[in-house]
Amino acid sequence: MVLGFTQGMCSKPLIGRYKSVEDLRDVFSVDPRVAVKVGRKPLIYVFEECRPGERGCIYLISFDIVLVRVANPAKSSRPVRRPSHEYSEIREMMLSKICGSVDLSTYVCFDDYSADVSGYLSSKAAKFRVGYYTVRPWRDEERELVEESVKDTLGWLTARALAIASKVANVAPQGYGQVRKRAALFLEELGAVKELAKRVEAKLRELGIELQVLQSVVDAERYVREALQRREERGRG
Repeated sequence: MVLGFTQGMCSKPLIGRYKSVEDLRDVFSVDPRVAVKVGRKPLIYVFEECRPGERGCIYLISFDIVLVRVANPAKSSRPVRRPSHEYSEIREMMLSKICGSVDLSTYVCFDDYSADVSGYLSSKAAKFRVGYYTVRPWRDEERELVEESVKDTLGWLTARALAIASKVANVAPQGYGQVRKRAALFLEELGAVKELAKRVEAKLRELGIELQVLQSVVDAERYVREALQRREERGRG
């Protein structure tokens, strides 16, 4: 599987034909000999396909959103529109599952979440495509891509926790109830992610990558709990 900065590259030298309108745009299933050749180009990543459950196998999930149904057709001259914020919503969905973002439409994950993406798009999009592949990194470059993308995801999770903790600490009393509910929902989400974090750590270790995924989740939880505790103590005082 070839992906990365493929903009401007013709599909014919990669897969022996031009892509049809039904093909995913950003990933290419290529002959190994072609992979060796194109893998020399900068910002091109090559993953080897493997079977689910094999050691070192992870999931590559990619999608195209072609057209989205408008929310209120009666107020629009067209029943469909080009996608916009849907990419951001899917990004948040995938990062919350500790997937790493290759770009806005391609993610490396440690479980198969293609059904989640399809389910979301079925409720929004008039036309879309979703594909998933079980793969393992081919070289050090791909392992680094996986590692850095997961680090970015953990940074995003930490930033969310700190933002919520800051709002808990600083919101006016009249707005505290709503912020407290948001914080409680976030803590519930983190609780569900802990078991996933253990699996992600184990999968990364199979790839020779050591990241403290579970500790990052625990720290994010602590930031919010401590902010809530300080706010409650301040209120009682």
